[in-house]
Amino acid sequence: MATIAKNYFQDLFMLRGISNLKSILERVERCIIEDINAKLMTKYTAEEIWTALKSIGPTKAPDDDGFPAIFFQKCWHIVGSEVTSFCLKILNQGREVESINVTNIFLIPKISQSTDMKNFRPISLCNVLYKILTKVVANRFQNVLEVCIDEAQSAFVPGRLITNNVLVAYEIMHTLKNKRMGKKGHMALKLDMSKAYNRVE
Repeated sequence: MATIAKNYFQDLFMLRGISNLKSILERVERCIIEDINAKLMTKYTAEEIWTALKSIGPTKAPDDDGFPAIFFQKCWHIVGSEVTSFCLKILNQGREVESINVTNIFLIPKISQSTDMKNFRPISLCNVLYKILTKVVANRFQNVLEVCIDEAQSAFVPGRLITNNVLVAYEIMHTLKNKRMGKKGHMALKLDMSKAYNRVE
């Protein structure tokens, strides 16, 4: 069973190598102006590290080091300067993250009596230092997301609801059903989104 799980998720998360990334990126319209880019590129600060740590759930499942976020939050007066120094070296000076870039993947069954690997949802357990780093970067990007994300994107953006897509889909299908005349036709595609979003690329 372990071999089956390993092979399934190794295939799912493996980098395939995009052959011509430059041609894809050339077609993406630039939305970050120089002023915004200058703000994004400023040096990270100790305050940003502490803000990121405070926003992490205190009892989120820890990685194999066994230290949850609450340990760092409660003992910040002891470990704070060391953690801050370590994180700032990575963020500001480009230090390697290999020492903390270890993730355990746990499988949560989506249904009872799961018989297929598709019926398991993988969750990644990262250590707190790695979570702090990603949270700091995410917090900085949060202020410019509205500039980057198209208005049609309705999920995972504050102030927008994914349920709006249901209404849009209903209206589109209603229009397609009523379109009976004319030379121009329309069509709808139903895509398997799990295959699109469950992969690295």
